[in-house]
Amino acid sequence: MIDKFKNIFSAKRFSIIFLAVSLLLTLFVLYTPMPVAKDNKTAFSAIRAAEHIENISREPHSYYDRVEHERVRQYLIETLSNYLGSTNVSEHTYSIEDTKNTVKAINQEKNKLAYDPEKVLYDIQNVMGVLKGKSEKGILLVAHYDSRGHVGRYGEQGRSYGAMDDGYGVGSMLELAFLFKNQNPENSIYFLFTDAEEVDLFGAIMASKDVSIMKNINFTINLESRGRYGATYMFETSNNNSKVIDLYKKASLPVSYSMATAVYSVMPNFTDFTPFVEAGSPGMNFATLAGLDNYHSPLDRYENIELSSIQHMGVQVEPIIKEFISDSKYVTDNYFESNNNQVFFTIFTDVIITYSYPVAIILAIIALISLVGVFALKTKERSIDKTLVTNVLLKGLGLSVIMIIGALLYSNIVAFIGKVPFSVTYTRVSNTEVPTFLLMALATLVLFIKIRKSDSNKVLLVGTTVNVVLALLTTFTLEGASFLFTITSLFGIVAILTDYINSKLAKKIILGFSYLVLLLLIMPLLYSFYMALTVGGVVVLVVLLILNGVVTLPIIMKQFSVE
Repeated sequence: MIDKFKNIFSAKRFSIIFLAVSLLLTLFVLYTPMPVAKDNKTAFSAIRAAEHIENISREPHSYYDRVEHERVRQYLIETLSNYLGSTNVSEHTYSIEDTKNTVKAINQEKNKLAYDPEKVLYDIQNVMGVLKGKSEKGILLVAHYDSRGHVGRYGEQGRSYGAMDDGYGVGSMLELAFLFKNQNPENSIYFLFTDAEEVDLFGAIMASKDVSIMKNINFTINLESRGRYGATYMFETSNNNSKVIDLYKKASLPVSYSMATAVYSVMPNFTDFTPFVEAGSPGMNFATLAGLDNYHSPLDRYENIELSSIQHMGVQVEPIIKEFISDSKYVTDNYFESNNNQVFFTIFTDVIITYSYPVAIILAIIALISLVGVFALKTKERSIDKTLVTNVLLKGLGLSVIMIIGALLYSNIVAFIGKVPFSVTYTRVSNTEVPTFLLMALATLVLFIKIRKSDSNKVLLVGTTVNVVLALLTTFTLEGASFLFTITSLFGIVAILTDYINSKLAKKIILGFSYLVLLLLIMPLLYSFYMALTVGGVVVLVVLLILNGVVTLPIIMKQFSVE
């Protein structure tokens, strides 16, 4: 029986099955849940949230569409009053003059035209409800109720109905108010619906400067939506987020990568989260990303919403709020202060890995020391020669340059055909998913063929070395991105050391587990980057594919070679 078991594991079909299962598992990392039934009064229901979305998105209701804008505002007031009581609902109106003066002061402070005061044509009208706790201090939930009302960047049609942006956030917040309305929390919950986000964040700016509001706010969660479907990402945090991430770990089905804040910082997008962070509030920013065709267009309407994405937004955020309002420690002064950021990433459904910056440094040093040890072993065996540089490193760099140029050409051609300017961070063209997938598949195939024709063991050694170098660089300059290179290099080293394991069974399992982890890491990350950066960012995807592929592909080949 034992011999039969070993034969199964030693057969090449095991490697094929293991690889197939590994690729299948990567599809579940960004899992979104089925919507909860409307009659379930104790759990977040996207179906109930969708009823609010249907109401507010019947017509465009931008800051400039005054009649429909007012109807939506009154709907928010009425709904919040029904849930929380009319005495716990307030209107915060800021005059044209006050708003302009505030914006001008911010521009002067930043020494640039950060916001345009000339866009302020009407009073800013925010709506806020509060579920009072034993303490007046509490958590602030934010979503904007205005829709996009005019043509913005290239590729945007304007005149949005606001079902997704930001109906997902507004509907989710109203559903959360419904769920929590009968609780007697330790800390308060503030539900803020901001005005004129689509114009220039005016509602959030004024609220963040309003002492009557901010004196009671110890934490901020902003709910946004750029996309129509797919996972809701926690894509941005306040700086020095160590304790913020500790709170985020209470989320259900968390989806987040610490690389996201770095990427978001170079994108031409801002949300209502920005003014509150600048005002000193710790917090998190959530949004859906996939389905850009609907973004800021007439397609952003109720008929196109995705209930599963709304459900994911709700079930992810609800446990965080529940945790916050249950413990008075979260409203103590300076509770969220920290001296460093955490590194974090989603590795599978409902599994998020987090560790502190000191741990990130230790892991990078371990990778370096282990790599030095590997080179010492290989040098002693005389298995390292100049071909490691001439045939592997230099040729690999040449191939990488060609692939990068190809990715840039592809994005520029797509931008030309779509008649939009090319940008690495935002090139909005419809129907690019399939050709981009085919391009990435072709790039993977080219890598595979070139590695197979070369010495895959030497490629693995060079690829691991490159990732160790990048792990060290990012750990000390951009720690949020370090996990990708640190984890890749550590499993690359593990795979190299399987050369010294005699058991074929153990070797197959270790190699399989190594590339499984790397696939679970890179596949959803590539998809997420594509959704965030659009087709213009394909060059970034290709770079990440190369850096991961020169480790993952040789590991797969090693497992297949074990007979």
